[in-house]
Amino acid sequence: MRYASTNIKLPKFGMVFYNNFLSIFMLIPVVIWAEEHQLLWTSSAVTSPSFLAINTLAGLFGFYLNFASLWCVAATSATTYAIVGSLNKIPILIMGFLVFQAKMTPQGVRFIAVATLGGFIYAYSKLPSRVKGDVISGMSVKE
Repeated sequence: MRYASTNIKLPKFGMVFYNNFLSIFMLIPVVIWAEEHQLLWTSSAVTSPSFLAINTLAGLFGFYLNFASLWCVAATSATTYAIVGSLNKIPILIMGFLVFQAKMTPQGVRFIAVATLGGFIYAYSKLPSRVKGDVISGMSVKE
């Protein structure tokens, strides 16, 4: 993805457009197989102005989220992007526990602990070697 975003002579907007456009061809067979296309003619809820407005807004958000994702991969690396994508689930789990009084299971606590530990290990592995040695010996970087 980084190669494509840096070496293809296509603006970021064009990359996002073609990425979203090509996904249509993967979604059309699923829509036909699930027979969801029939809802366009039989359901008045699907053709209501509020439904269309909300779906248009969701499509725009998705478009700009895709744009931000391409920018992040070009600015960092695909590995960093994947780690951040997995670690962002931790605050969502904690907020679900606090806001919605969701039941916290031992399995959920283990997931949060392992994901947090993995994030720390990844962040530590990205530190320069000089800083790692100073951290291990207990010295600060400024000393």
